[in-house]
Amino acid sequence: MDADVAFERTVDGDDAERFWDLYLDAFAPLRTRAAARHVLRREEFDEEMADHRVTKLLARDDRGEAVGLTTLATDLAAVPWVSPEFYAARYPEHAARGAIWYIGFTLAHPSRRSTRTFMDMIDALVAHLADNRVVCAYDVSRFNDDSLRFADNLRRHLERTQVVTVETVDQQTYYATTFL
Repeated sequence: MDADVAFERTVDGDDAERFWDLYLDAFAPLRTRAAARHVLRREEFDEEMADHRVTKLLARDDRGEAVGLTTLATDLAAVPWVSPEFYAARYPEHAARGAIWYIGFTLAHPSRRSTRTFMDMIDALVAHLADNRVVCAYDVSRFNDDSLRFADNLRRHLERTQVVTVETVDQQTYYATTFL
């Protein structure tokens, strides 16, 4: 069950529709599992798919069906919740050459999570990041970290396959106060 993986600058038309359906299949459960809004509205999704500053890593099965998607902003200004100044202050040499990139999201169809699809996508992405010698930033919800150990598993994979430093650069905790 390998996937065909390709980088694209824009996704529109029928492709955008197929990847939107995939996106909802994979991310809809986060609506009630994460305090921050992780699920884009349709117009936000379409804007991101059309934005040439955001590279899309598309995975399709042997029938051409959408089975995985990663977004990679090669311009931090394309990510509304990210502070380009924060990263530029920490990584000035990378900032000077436009080499601070941000992974918006990565997902595989729920039925493909135990297959090679996700790792095929990660391997293609990591090779691309290493070839470009970038600082790659990303965020992980607590749900995905607690239930899937996503960040820790990714760090271990990166350290096995690349010469990297992985660090937590910031953290935000959400609180709720109930008045009785």
